[in-house]
Amino acid sequence: MVSSPVKRVSVEPLDGSFGADRGRRIVVAFVPGREGIPDRLELRPLGTRRAESLAVVDVYRYALRCRVGRDLLERARARKAAKAVRLAAQRQQRAERRLVITKKLE
Repeated sequence: MVSSPVKRVSVEPLDGSFGADRGRRIVVAFVPGREGIPDRLELRPLGTRRAESLAVVDVYRYALRCRVGRDLLERARARKAAKAVRLAAQRQQRAERRLVITKKLE
């Protein structure tokens, strides 16, 4: 297996929230590790030398954490929607009971 860096440039440029780097595309480099040094991803704006370096394992851990968080939020939203339906039905039943009681009193 070849252990040389692989570099790719993103298709989409950065938006305006990145300040001086807005409009630049991102260069992603996969740098293979050596003994005791993990594989790394280097991210930098095109045309600059300042790179952010991350261990591949950390990126994978972050991606898993994001997916789990998304799943938890989806389940919480589903529970909240079911609760809203249940509470609306209870409110409707109470209103109907009050209406029936007031009609009997008349």
